[in-house]
Amino acid sequence: MKITKYPQSCFLIKYNGMNILIDPGTYVFNLMNINPSDFRNIDIVLLTHEHSDHTYPEALKEIYQNNKCPIICNKPVYDILQKELVPSEVLKYGDINEIKGVKIKGTKSTHGDLPSGKLKPEVIGFLIDNKIYHPGDTVYLKEKPYADVVFVPICGTVVMDAAHAVKFVKDINPKLVIPMHYDNPSYSQDTKSFVNLIKENSLNVKVLEFGESIEF
Repeated sequence: MKITKYPQSCFLIKYNGMNILIDPGTYVFNLMNINPSDFRNIDIVLLTHEHSDHTYPEALKEIYQNNKCPIICNKPVYDILQKELVPSEVLKYGDINEIKGVKIKGTKSTHGDLPSGKLKPEVIGFLIDNKIYHPGDTVYLKEKPYADVVFVPICGTVVMDAAHAVKFVKDINPKLVIPMHYDNPSYSQDTKSFVNLIKENSLNVKVLEFGESIEF
């Protein structure tokens, strides 16, 4: 597989002959010199929750128009996209949606408290073919699946901090850990402490810059 990192929690994964795009939110287009039209030949879009840094309806309109691909999300995101006339499909926690031989399973996630005090959004994580795990914005969870590759949020505001993130991935013991949710202006976080803690636990970690890819 080939994994390309974009700002915040967005990744493009080339896997099993398919292009899977996760959480193309506002920061993807605000912090990089790219447009929604640059995402071509997308086979599946996965959206973890309704916040605009993960779900950006205007961009999703264009991505869908250009690719006519399934958009998989939870019910709150589905409701938002319905109003914008963007087709999508609801995936519930524990359910599996198989698309062209690739199994997408909904996994449990719990968003951290918001600094504003507003109601926390409902979040769904995704497990792809029992190999790739993207939990979205979440605090530490006891219940989580095994996967070879784990994306983990680390900034400590609205999601787990570096220490809890290390515990999270240590429980799973994947082959590769890729941090996320540390590189936006609102919740910026240095990755050094996370990387050092990960290496102390003999886990393989890769910090990707915007647009950088890794083959795995």
